[in-house]
Amino acid sequence: MMIVTSRMWLTSLVYFLTFATMTKSKPIPIRCTETGATDLLAISLAESVHFPIGVEVTQDKGVSGYRFDPEAKLLGVDASEVMTNCVYFPTEFSIIVTFKKQHRRNENEFLLTLLGQDRRTILLAVRLQRDRLHFDYVSGSLDVRETASLRSDRIVDGKWHTIVITVTQSNVKFTLDCLTSINENLEEPFPTKLNTQGSRFHIASRRRRRNRFTGLLRQVKFVPGADASIHLCSKPETNMFPPWLGAAKADTIPSLPGTATVQIDHQDETRSCDATNEGQLLYKPSVGHLQMCEGERWKRFATKPEKLDYIVDFSDLITKSKTFDVEVFSIEGEGLFLAFANQGRNRSMDSTIYKWDESRKVFYHHQSIKTDTARDWEFFTIENEHFLAVANQGNDENSPSAKSVIFKWERRRRLFVPFQYIQTMSARCWKSFQIDDKHYLVVANYAGARGQREKSWVWVWEPFQRIFSKYQSLDTIGAYDFEYFKIGSNHYLAAANSYDGFRTNVDSVIYHWRLSNFVPLHYVETSGATDWEHFSISGRHFLAVANYYNTTSGINSYVADSVVYEVGPARNQFTKIQTIPTHGALDFEFFTVGRDSYLVAASSSDSNKNHISTVYRWQGVEQFVPVHNISTGPCADWEQFTSNQGEHYLVSANVNSRISKVLQLLTY
Repeated sequence: MMIVTSRMWLTSLVYFLTFATMTKSKPIPIRCTETGATDLLAISLAESVHFPIGVEVTQDKGVSGYRFDPEAKLLGVDASEVMTNCVYFPTEFSIIVTFKKQHRRNENEFLLTLLGQDRRTILLAVRLQRDRLHFDYVSGSLDVRETASLRSDRIVDGKWHTIVITVTQSNVKFTLDCLTSINENLEEPFPTKLNTQGSRFHIASRRRRRNRFTGLLRQVKFVPGADASIHLCSKPETNMFPPWLGAAKADTIPSLPGTATVQIDHQDETRSCDATNEGQLLYKPSVGHLQMCEGERWKRFATKPEKLDYIVDFSDLITKSKTFDVEVFSIEGEGLFLAFANQGRNRSMDSTIYKWDESRKVFYHHQSIKTDTARDWEFFTIENEHFLAVANQGNDENSPSAKSVIFKWERRRRLFVPFQYIQTMSARCWKSFQIDDKHYLVVANYAGARGQREKSWVWVWEPFQRIFSKYQSLDTIGAYDFEYFKIGSNHYLAAANSYDGFRTNVDSVIYHWRLSNFVPLHYVETSGATDWEHFSISGRHFLAVANYYNTTSGINSYVADSVVYEVGPARNQFTKIQTIPTHGALDFEFFTVGRDSYLVAASSSDSNKNHISTVYRWQGVEQFVPVHNISTGPCADWEQFTSNQGEHYLVSANVNSRISKVLQLLTY
């Protein structure tokens, strides 16, 4: 018989209560669908007893938001705090993000990430890059990251925006400010069993000091099992604040002047915009535009997609000598630049960099850089550092060897300075790309000691040594250009082979990234290929090759048709869908205006010095149809850019003279 004393009973009770409260119930292996809407930003800010150091509360026209210092504490919340008693992430959910971002950046900026138990694997992420918002997620195999994207110039216009990302396993919908909604089929469905045990949400970062979000953040909400845009966009506006901006408390956010009524202007009259009618909405039925008075100007919201009307001559740009390439790029906090690759002799060898003045709408000379018969510029960013690589052909015809240079942006002087010299062989092109968080550069070597059968090289960035080193050689023949592109989880590199020393009709090669190297995947018949251009239209992927010169069957002519291929679902399926008449084509440029897609070829050689370049518009089953002819003279390159005010421009590089042109695309 066992006798239990009062002391034994009390000790047993304390032991039981202590360990029972310490033992949590294990989460059930089911999908998290019953969790309500959760403000991840608010929970992350409240995780500390004191307000986090390095986080600043800012008000912009009555709307409060949070700005994160680059050295601020990394904010986040464990997934288990949001999804309790369950482990699998829902396959149907919405993410609501309200933010303000003013300048485009080539570098990724993460607004939200869900990192796995190892604190490195990205299970889910929302990030900004230039004028695109990307939604990343791991595939069903949990080893490949998939991406769906929304592209809009409004994302980085310095105004408040709310984007609702709604996922329903095989489909994603982006809703921007309750005005526009875009659906996209996911190439790989969202995983049905995404285990969240040990994972953590991170706000405005990916748990690293770099790639942080540099704008203002107002709300980051997670809503499982529902399309949040249906509920959000059906709410009425109160106190001039649209519902998608997030709840606005009357005691903390002042009211704005003006009213929310919409006036209709049938006469297209010019109306003043000042403090007396700030916030006033004005609708013009003749053009389908909705405008709002903001400050001293009317800001337009496109209620129907922009359409390209016609193209006008905007300005001339004078360079040191003729130009083979122009590179358009932006630097955060500095603005937009044009780098011209100039080819001259002796003192006219310098290449020219121009900077855009947004207020005056002009380009002005910013910097001259010493180059050696420059053929190409390539701008890229690694972490927070900006680089500009020049492909130098060299001026000595008897020796194709020349040093190409990588320049680095020096913030204090606001100039590019030499960073690394790389030996190249009559280099024609640089191309930068990123695979699995590693940065690469590939150079197209046109000719060397073995003639045109000179190897081109892939270089990799060494983060500890802070230099590029040789990574892989590629067999090329008169290499003129490289184009990197990604479809789903597959990485590709297209090489434009132009000349073997005797003829221009040589095969160009498309490489596929496999086991940390590029391997030949497909050979394409080309005629003096000088450029590859990858683009996508309505989920379909295309490759256009610019053919410069034709030597088929004894024909020696600059009249050489360029070709558009469609990349099929199978990796080695490249189908020729259209030929485009060109004369000495050196470049293709793809761009969009509104919902329309365009392709323009840079034609450089024929007897007509006022040579015509043709702009083609994609028209579905009709494919690319000519819609505009541009007289700019022999052209080596086209580049398109959009100003912060939403105006579209084309820049041409004149291959025969010092005068290159900027053209404006007028829309309605």
